[in-house]
Amino acid sequence: MSGWNAAVAALANPGGAPGGRLRMVASADVDSLDPARTYYVWSWLLQRTMHRTLMAFGTDPVSPTVVPDLAIGPGEVSDSGLTWTYRIREGVRFENGEEVRAQDVAYAVERVFAQETLAGGPTYLLDLLDHGDYRGPYRGQRCRAVDCPDDHTLRFRLRRPFADFDFLMAQPNTAPVPARFDTRGDYEKAPVCSGPYRIRSYEAGRSLHLVRNPLWNRGDDPLRTALPDEMAVTFGVDVDDLDRRLIAGEFHIDVEGRGIQHAARDAILADPVLRACADNPATGFLQYITVQTAVPPFDDLHARRAVFYAADKAALLEARGGSGVGGSLATSLIPPTLPSHTGSDRYPCGADLRGDLPAARAELAAAGVPDGFETVIATQPGKFELVARALSEAVARVGIKARVEVLDTASYYRSGLGHPDTVRALGLGLGVTDWGADYPTEYGFLAPLVDGRQIKRGGGNFNFSELDDPLVRRLVDEAQALADPSARRGLWQRIEDTVMERAVILPMAHDRTLHYRHPDVTNVYVHPAFGLYDIQAMGLAR
Repeated sequence: MSGWNAAVAALANPGGAPGGRLRMVASADVDSLDPARTYYVWSWLLQRTMHRTLMAFGTDPVSPTVVPDLAIGPGEVSDSGLTWTYRIREGVRFENGEEVRAQDVAYAVERVFAQETLAGGPTYLLDLLDHGDYRGPYRGQRCRAVDCPDDHTLRFRLRRPFADFDFLMAQPNTAPVPARFDTRGDYEKAPVCSGPYRIRSYEAGRSLHLVRNPLWNRGDDPLRTALPDEMAVTFGVDVDDLDRRLIAGEFHIDVEGRGIQHAARDAILADPVLRACADNPATGFLQYITVQTAVPPFDDLHARRAVFYAADKAALLEARGGSGVGGSLATSLIPPTLPSHTGSDRYPCGADLRGDLPAARAELAAAGVPDGFETVIATQPGKFELVARALSEAVARVGIKARVEVLDTASYYRSGLGHPDTVRALGLGLGVTDWGADYPTEYGFLAPLVDGRQIKRGGGNFNFSELDDPLVRRLVDEAQALADPSARRGLWQRIEDTVMERAVILPMAHDRTLHYRHPDVTNVYVHPAFGLYDIQAMGLAR
């Protein structure tokens, strides 16, 4: 089956034979090839082709569930939810021929704690595991919360019960790392692969070339089909040029998943042939403006609220790509793909969505800056930059002079907006960004953005506002300890309401993205957990 939206909740163009080269393109480089340091969704999907993880997201186009990968089954829970035990498959091998052992996964998890050296990836385990004050393996210590009774058994000790633990074990940082090949900060240059593909060459900012890992065994991998002989990614292509070359057939997919830009969108939607190769999924991503509480005058609640009321939501939506194929207006944080979504609107901006300027001026007066102030908006090239300029024009109507600072895409979250020192040094009071759940639960979506325990001082921070609210922390813990889904849903809605009162995240759009796939690509589906095409499933018509 092919056609418009054929790869949404279904498999488009099933079939395809082994062989060929899958050609992919992106406007920017990956954030990292080190499984411990990556946080871009599309980088995770590339990681999925190179590395096995303890658990992994399945291949059902509809259900975003996790299934065993290196493990032979889900975690075995004991000790009132504080101990999780996994059994590791025997016979799985790295590309260098060594067998993957439980100790290799344990070491990979321990590397997450070396934040001074390996910042950038998810850090849930730092807060969740009962590790004392562990700082990673480079200090000659093992983590007391991770135990390997034998080569094929792995045991984790938690501080508190956490029902979503299997989801965390599906993240890239559980990909095994052989300790004797760990080059610390340089590991991303030559990671040792355990999946169906290994790195033949990588030129930062230009290209990545993957070829088959001859030691990967299809028989012990329940997920990956690995049909192409090679996968190649070209980085650093201008977004409009990228669309043109994609539609012309030079590439099979845009692996980055930014979506078709303004210049090509209308052409695809108007052409029945091109439209039949396009998909427009709801991604579960929130497009939003972050307000940094550490940058004056945004340490004042009323100054933050002034931006919320002055924002021109209609202009922001248009800059992002419009409603419809570009997304829908967001007035609350939790997306419609999660059960706690309410759509409540704490800061209404008028029937025309142009903003409530009298309310914005009243907030400025309450903040002691009735004539406005100066600030800086952080952004990336492309759609983000258009949004930043639309925001700058909107807040200028009440005297807020917001200069747009365009930062490098590849390091935007590691050392740009995601590094508190950079935020302070450049005075980045506002930032244009987006977010999708690391895994599809309310905790996976909201906690990294608002839980003060997840602020990363050394880079790779996603709690951009640096919100560290005791009430929010307490409610997060209460929600994760509840077994009743209805009660848990009510607490997450209360968390959302609390965060909106604090005025640190200005929701803009619940994202939809227009993707284009080459007609020769087979087995295409938009993965429900990632909102992007699942690369590992793809084949080529031959």
